[in-house]
Amino acid sequence: MNQLEERLSRGMKTYSQRVQPESLLPLREPRVRARRRPGVVRWLAPATAALAVAGVIAGVSLAGQHAARPLPRRATPAAPVVGGMPKFYVTIFETYAGGGGNPICKAVVHDSATGAALASVRVPLVEVQGGFNGPGISAAGNDRTFVVYETGTTSIFLLRIAADGRSVTLTRLRIGVQAPEGGNSLALSPDGKQLALQVQNGRPGASNASTGIRVITLATGAVRNWTTSIGGAPFDVSWAGSAHVAFLWQGRHGGGYRLLDVAGPGGDLLAATPIASPRPEPTDFTPAALATADGRTVITSTVQNIPEGHGNDTVVAKVIELDADTGKLLRVLRTVTLHGVPTGQGQNSALSLDQECNVRSLAPRGVHVLVACFAFGRLDGNVFTPLPGFPSPSQSGVTQQTTAAW
Repeated sequence: MNQLEERLSRGMKTYSQRVQPESLLPLREPRVRARRRPGVVRWLAPATAALAVAGVIAGVSLAGQHAARPLPRRATPAAPVVGGMPKFYVTIFETYAGGGGNPICKAVVHDSATGAALASVRVPLVEVQGGFNGPGISAAGNDRTFVVYETGTTSIFLLRIAADGRSVTLTRLRIGVQAPEGGNSLALSPDGKQLALQVQNGRPGASNASTGIRVITLATGAVRNWTTSIGGAPFDVSWAGSAHVAFLWQGRHGGGYRLLDVAGPGGDLLAATPIASPRPEPTDFTPAALATADGRTVITSTVQNIPEGHGNDTVVAKVIELDADTGKLLRVLRTVTLHGVPTGQGQNSALSLDQECNVRSLAPRGVHVLVACFAFGRLDGNVFTPLPGFPSPSQSGVTQQTTAAW
């Protein structure tokens, strides 16, 4: 048993004595190594090797049906649509197994009902300043079309799945785009025809610098920009219907999620409407949030650390549904509780878990969500089903991998 395996074994044994059995389902494979947002909010801090499964990458899209313009906003959400779980989900991860000194990136198609792996394809990686950034993935609303990309590069691929899910093709997108600044700031529209991404023009802090969201029509290459010169940047770019893009604003003039109407030719980024946002965790990390296609609700998460005394906390993580207009809590979809977690900022600490409960991808209809909240799986309403899809750290050499979409 090597050193890493010994650490994993010790960590799992320690936490297995602390976890409330009825609240925590079996751990699934962890997700891609933590990455941080340059100059604003850092990506995931290192978390426990035994339990941490989540983080901020994913390149998750808000797949949805065509929304009316303007997007309807109501205080009371509509009843969830029955059914609507996508047939496939796709996981993407890096592994050093068989890759020599460089990682190999793979995208794997899974059956959403059973979790069975149906097909896979290797994704080329681009070396940047002597290293490799994390992969991301975003889905259209047709259950067959995805974009796969390497964060911080212009390496973007279109992934198409056969009707039975047992074959997959990968084609590089030849579009003139600037490398996204930051993390999972690229998303495919529900109709699969447009790409939204975060861009930054000019050197950060310079008088002529601007940041914003660019929408590219894939068939023609036509570009529309929504920008601002106000200090800050958008993150977690995703779609809510086919005419609106949700994003996390972090910078001057406050923070939080906003909803941008991208039906027009472009304009002011900060004219976007503020929507319900999860509260930042103690580490100043804001959890991912997905707006439904009708703009009425937001699916997100929260983590609370409750002091137990004697240097320990109880960590309570929840996946929740909020009213998009008022921020009112509508439903708690899932709760996971860990007892006896050490306080502080080190590995295996409560603060290291504050960033480890996140939503990943929202189905076009109904409340079907891929989540990574100390375990990767799907939520159908408030029913959680653990799903496979990621190699263990001892198998891949890379920790914390839960990048997935449907």
